[in-house]
Amino acid sequence: MRIGILGGGQLGWMTIMEGKKLGFEFLVLDSSKTSPACKVADGCFDYSSIDEFVRLCDVVTYEFEHIPDEVLESVSHLTLPSVEVLNLKKSKVEEKLYLRRSGYPVPNFLVSAGEDLEKTVAMLNLPVVIKAESLGYDGKGQYLIKGDTGKLKTIRMNHKKEERFLVEEFVEFDFEFSIIGVRSGKGEIKLYPLTINYHEEGILIYNKTTDLNFPFAQEMVKSLMEELNIVGLLCIEFFHTKDGRILINEIAPRTHNTGHWTLDGCYTSQFENLVRAICGLPLGSTRLKSPSGMVNIIGKSYEEIDIKRILSVEGTKLYWYGKEKRYRRKMGHVNVVGDSQEDVEKKLEYLNDVLFGALKC
Repeated sequence: MRIGILGGGQLGWMTIMEGKKLGFEFLVLDSSKTSPACKVADGCFDYSSIDEFVRLCDVVTYEFEHIPDEVLESVSHLTLPSVEVLNLKKSKVEEKLYLRRSGYPVPNFLVSAGEDLEKTVAMLNLPVVIKAESLGYDGKGQYLIKGDTGKLKTIRMNHKKEERFLVEEFVEFDFEFSIIGVRSGKGEIKLYPLTINYHEEGILIYNKTTDLNFPFAQEMVKSLMEELNIVGLLCIEFFHTKDGRILINEIAPRTHNTGHWTLDGCYTSQFENLVRAICGLPLGSTRLKSPSGMVNIIGKSYEEIDIKRILSVEGTKLYWYGKEKRYRRKMGHVNVVGDSQEDVEKKLEYLNDVLFGALKC
């Protein structure tokens, strides 16, 4: 069986590495043949070879959202989760409108056409978070407005005139957490343990498993997977507010950065379970083997990390993506497991100190 992956980044790379253990072949559609996934795939195709890519694939999945519409039209009959779900995620505006229409708790928001941005912001209580409709991954196209609305004109100038913006009231939260679910074609659903996530400027720095349990959030994941008829994965990122509410921040119908720890912390990783789901295989156990955590390596070359100090910590594994160094780019990550949650937190503090300087975990 040949599995096609739209996108050649690290999520595709890890999916291939996990999926090859099951004996499958993988083809990647990406603009760069030096991308992480292309380096380990059985074949790599650019957009000009879409017809051959489609002809050779038995099923197709994706590792990021921003795929040209004409490509999606060519692969829609093979793609899981469905292209309809992917199109919903491609627009931050449509994503939030869908969640609100469906009765899911989300932050208070308004939608603005670019030219009306100032009027829209004035209708909400500051601070607000402005998100460009088609961007927002790792904090791109996302702006926090605390009190000075003078930069709204600059924001509009940095985007296309017709682009819409999602304008959300800033949420005072205690912490952010996420839950990843996997659903088979027969409707079987399994959920991974939730993780507490720590972000800086919109990019995930580290996360960790926890003893906390929120049945209401788990039911939302199951409900959305059924409503959207997901075959594959769905990750939902939540805010736990200071007044005790749980709000949905974002959804992602694919493998997710907050699930990298499952490679070492669970019986079956999110990447293997994606492959199992889209290929009609029984889902693997999502049970936690041991308390776990993950630290992203951001904007550093291989020569700039102290690999000896990192690997000197018992229970650590380094995953290096082999990408060209760029500012704020995810270059790799470190997974860690421990005997207890306290043990993992101590190891995360050490790893964050090695990579970034001290951060409270």
